[in-house]
Amino acid sequence: MDFVSRGDSTDVFNEDFPHPFGDPWVTNIETEITDDEKTWVMNTSGLLYGPTAFSSGHSSLVEVAHPIDVRFEKGFFGTHYFVSQFFKGREVFRKYPKFGNSMSSIDNDTTEWISEALYYIGSTAVYDLQKDSTTMINSLLADRMENYIRGYVDRKNFTELYSIEDSSGLFVRDILNPFLDELPSTYELAFQELVDLYSKEMHITGQLRDDQFKFHIFLPGVVITTNADSISGDTLMWTFGLKEFLNDDYILHAESIIYSKKRIQIGIIILLGLVLIIAFFFIKFKR
Repeated sequence: MDFVSRGDSTDVFNEDFPHPFGDPWVTNIETEITDDEKTWVMNTSGLLYGPTAFSSGHSSLVEVAHPIDVRFEKGFFGTHYFVSQFFKGREVFRKYPKFGNSMSSIDNDTTEWISEALYYIGSTAVYDLQKDSTTMINSLLADRMENYIRGYVDRKNFTELYSIEDSSGLFVRDILNPFLDELPSTYELAFQELVDLYSKEMHITGQLRDDQFKFHIFLPGVVITTNADSISGDTLMWTFGLKEFLNDDYILHAESIIYSKKRIQIGIIILLGLVLIIAFFFIKFKR
């Protein structure tokens, strides 16, 4: 399988669609210069079999959100080949619907989504920290913090919220200051890390807006089923963008088969033999 990214250095090396890293992947980076414009090309290839989830770098602890499964099964009449590529939905309309609407519209120059997004980021961080014994707080205090976050983002104007979004540390301090005396010593750092994580997640979604993905998968034999956009010989092709997985999961899948002529011939002989036997007994008993 090959992953190919093409564009300027910012687009190729950002984190919106990281290439897989480690065994069995090999990455090659080249530049192409045409009309005084430099185009970066990153190619990552690997030979796959079975379910494969992969990391995107030395320090990455999170699997890339597009695992692939490649496998084959031998049947009586031939060998079936299966491939599925999974793109995890960004769940934008569940997390921050107004941001999703701005991503879906032609004119996305709006700030109406900022307060909603910041409320999701802050309240989700509070909720997640309740699952850890070192940061768990009284449920009443957690509810108070969530209500405070809602009121905080509602009171701020969009210009102020923009500056807060650019500096998550300011947002964290403003949210936690009224509650510092009631929070565990580890809470502020843990809250900051989660705010940064969810802010980065939303930022990556925004970067994916103008990206287009082209997938070419080669399957031997006869294609039985697929959701590919087009097929040329043994090559299946998909072209899609963020809208396909802006909210829900998007799965590329295909199945093909290579028929065994010898086994088909054996099957036909067996079938004819059964027909002759049935016909023989039918004629015999009819007499």
